[in-house]
Amino acid sequence: MDNAGFKVDLTYLKDVASGSDEFMIDMIDLFLDQTPAYFEQLEQFIIEENWSKVADIAHKIKPTLAFMGVDSARESMAEIEQNARNLINLETISPSFQILKEMSVQLYKQLAEVKASLQNPS
Repeated sequence: MDNAGFKVDLTYLKDVASGSDEFMIDMIDLFLDQTPAYFEQLEQFIIEENWSKVADIAHKIKPTLAFMGVDSARESMAEIEQNARNLINLETISPSFQILKEMSVQLYKQLAEVKASLQNPS
């Protein structure tokens, strides 16, 4: 997974919103509000090597990434979840998470830009 290929695709969200900018803004706000806290929890559980909690939080984050159309991040989160749940490839979890964490900064920025364009259509 590389940062260059990391792009938000809001096709699914637009479809669910049925053209409602207000709904899309609400969903983006919800994502921007909740996801950083989930990432903090996930990071803490990885440090503690609490693999069942890692799997649970990764499972919570996965659909929100799908909703925002970030498939590469969703796939990576699914892999973290499966590895933690099955107690396999545990040494890959922290490096994978660090990449996702770095990518999330870009994701939050992109979503803030989308939100701003929805609030102030030109």
